[in-house]
Amino acid sequence: METLFTLADQIEARYTKAKAYVNKLTQSILAKAFRGELVPQYPNDEPASVLLEKIKTERAKNETKKKRKKK
Repeated sequence: METLFTLADQIEARYTKAKAYVNKLTQSILAKAFRGELVPQYPNDEPASVLLEKIKTERAKNETKKKRKKK
């Protein structure tokens, strides 16, 4: 019986260690993703700030078109 408790304690310790490792790994992957380090970056790609500005401009144009159609 004592052997089973010892085994259960060992399994619990391994689980706790593995869970901590997974949590650190998840954080590392997210950090790399936000830094753009998960895939190769192409030098011809524009920065995200430029893309966001284009999206804002396009949305503004679409809003203007919708307002004109409603009138």
